[in-house]
Amino acid sequence: MSEALFQPGQMIFREGDTTQEAYRILKGRVEISIAGEGKSVILAQLGEGDIFGEMAMVDERPRSASAQALEVTECEVLTAENFNEAVLQRPEILIPYLASFFERLRTANDRLRMEMRLRAQAEQRAAAPVAAPSPTPVAVPTARVVAPVAKPMAPPSLETTRTAPTAPGATAQVSASAPVAPPPAGGYQSVVLTACNDHARARLPESSVTIQKFPFRIGRKQDTPAKGATVFASNDLPIADDKPYQISRNHCSIEREGDNFFVRDRGSSLGTMVNDAAIGLAENTLTQDLRGGENQILLGSDDSEFKFKVTLS
Repeated sequence: MSEALFQPGQMIFREGDTTQEAYRILKGRVEISIAGEGKSVILAQLGEGDIFGEMAMVDERPRSASAQALEVTECEVLTAENFNEAVLQRPEILIPYLASFFERLRTANDRLRMEMRLRAQAEQRAAAPVAAPSPTPVAVPTARVVAPVAKPMAPPSLETTRTAPTAPGATAQVSASAPVAPPPAGGYQSVVLTACNDHARARLPESSVTIQKFPFRIGRKQDTPAKGATVFASNDLPIADDKPYQISRNHCSIEREGDNFFVRDRGSSLGTMVNDAAIGLAENTLTQDLRGGENQILLGSDDSEFKFKVTLS
């Protein structure tokens, strides 16, 4: 295992490269993007402790995105050979990398479950009985009525996660809030999370949290460190909660795709509410876009006291 230093604007790797190293940020910030129509689309802005590039080390496929240093950035570099040696000799150093693998697996699994449910809903609609035509006085051949067949759904992308796939004939989740307007020219410059009540405020490390990395992961804080599944926790904002829990270990995240910001439920038990729109495995979508200005976020059930505000400006 080695370390590498990158200067502001320096490309660490490009989309389509065949390099296979994984990186952990020791200091600095890195932007992850993919090629869009005429411009790159930002998918993530990572900070200290974040892992990137690990999938190329596992599946040996070309890079699916590009990585660029936003400032002077120092990274730990892990090769496939380093990984194999660590498994046998120093497995503890792999915990951050395994946590990143599990986060990806959890995301892919949630989206696969969502796709399967939407596909099943489409098939049920297609298989619904069709009423027979009214009898006519003249016996003439009637055309065979064929139920519509749901078109195959493309597998969910592991790179762009903002829009949940909708099955043909399925009713999309409709937010009770106002439609999300396009971001301003140049994008939003500030994303700030604040508590909306004393209960939530007492559990934040500061009165407000300025979010400068995406995805920004939120989950329940574990009272007993380094015990159980929390070894692989990867939350940027751990929030203390008491039984019966409202917040799951891996609850939700605030993410960006290009100039758009959104909240993604990470498979929480009780779901997430964003501007009166419910997201989660019990709903028909895992994501909800954030609008300019103030956005209301509720973690857990309808009577949860974990109420927050996310302001885009």
